[in-house]
Amino acid sequence: MVRKLDDLYFSQLALRYFEKCHLKFRRRYLDGLFWAGDWGGNIELKELLERGKLFHQLAWRYYSTGEAMEQELLSGDLKDWFENLKEFRPYNPEDSFYPEYELRVNKEGIKLVAKFDLIYIDEKKRKIIIYDWKTDRKPFAADIDYRYNLQSRVYLYVLQEALDRFLPQENLEPVLIYWNPRFPQEQKTVFYSKKRFMEDKLYLQEKIGEIKGLSYEEFRAVDDERICMYCEYRSICFQKKPLLLEIEEDDFDLDLDWERIEEIQF
Repeated sequence: MVRKLDDLYFSQLALRYFEKCHLKFRRRYLDGLFWAGDWGGNIELKELLERGKLFHQLAWRYYSTGEAMEQELLSGDLKDWFENLKEFRPYNPEDSFYPEYELRVNKEGIKLVAKFDLIYIDEKKRKIIIYDWKTDRKPFAADIDYRYNLQSRVYLYVLQEALDRFLPQENLEPVLIYWNPRFPQEQKTVFYSKKRFMEDKLYLQEKIGEIKGLSYEEFRAVDDERICMYCEYRSICFQKKPLLLEIEEDDFDLDLDWERIEEIQF
């Protein structure tokens, strides 16, 4: 059954899929073809993804309750990562923390959804910060301008639109910080402004309008084998297995049995 674009709230991942390959977007978001974590990637990749997923769960629990996981239940990298997290952004009851928080915007032709790893409000300084946890094995690339990637544009735009929900009647501009517990001394900070908000508004209106302007048949495959080789839909398009699947953190929910944490070893 083909889904209707008018019903879709666009995530940053959906927009990235469209930019990468129109047909990939169609298969995922219109045709509803999606395979969860057992897509056939190699064992090392699956372990890395599971570790990242568990780290997000640890962060969610910590900022939801202010309680840290017992250290004896953690091992290896996770223990170090969690210690780095508590040192980097310690919990305190005086401020407001919104972990794994989802916001939706439907306004002026822009229909977006964003799920934030953490929204933090410094109540004394009246600051609002988005934290996004990355667990990649490589440090942040020095040559990438994080201000203009789709995640930054969508997250900051959505939060700016929904700001009154958190800090009504205040003229604030949110900040987005990317941070990786593997490299605790590094971070990428993206500042926002009213000018950037208006630029993003125009960009998102045009991008979503472009997608909605296509007929079903006009969602065609990209002509780039380098992209196709790593796509989960390669078996449908070319009857070939992907060389190594690209799996995004956004593809995984964070359901986890907390009683089993001690059994997960890396």
